[in-house]
Amino acid sequence: MGEPTQRFQRRTVLVKRHLQLKYAAIVFAAVLFTAFIVGGGIYYSTFKFIKDLDPAKIPEILEIMKVDGVKIALFMGIMFLVSLFVSHKFAGPVFRFEQSAQVLATGDLTHRVCLRTGDDLMELQDEVNAMVASLQRLVQKDRARAESLIARLEALEGKAPEALRPELAAIAEELRGLTRGFKV
Repeated sequence: MGEPTQRFQRRTVLVKRHLQLKYAAIVFAAVLFTAFIVGGGIYYSTFKFIKDLDPAKIPEILEIMKVDGVKIALFMGIMFLVSLFVSHKFAGPVFRFEQSAQVLATGDLTHRVCLRTGDDLMELQDEVNAMVASLQRLVQKDRARAESLIARLEALEGKAPEALRPELAAIAEELRGLTRGFKV
């Protein structure tokens, strides 16, 4: 369980496009909502204040408001990009778990999930790796039991009547195949 994690370099930002874009959209929507609430309050207060100002200063204030609008737009763009990078800390591990599941599905019980240091889901990595190690031990035990049974069958085969020998050999071969699909 306490195996050291490997250090991986981020090669692509969108490893799980749908998941990351969904996450980024949620963050973006939250920031946008906040910006509208705060920005709306500021603009409301500003326009209320402008009514009482010298009309000559209104163009200057409107120019400041345009600059603020550009700042807000830039901030929103930056927040969207930041949310994509942050979402990678979640989507990257999900992607690695999917890859590991595909390898494990082939019967390779020597494979372990390996996330980058600092990624989310490290506890899940440890639990999955512990589960795979446990399965590996069980398959090794079963393989050893099967080999023991095969040895006993082969010993019996020599003592068995000729008519039973093909059946005993078939049973031994079937036992050999029980764990053949696993790499341990």
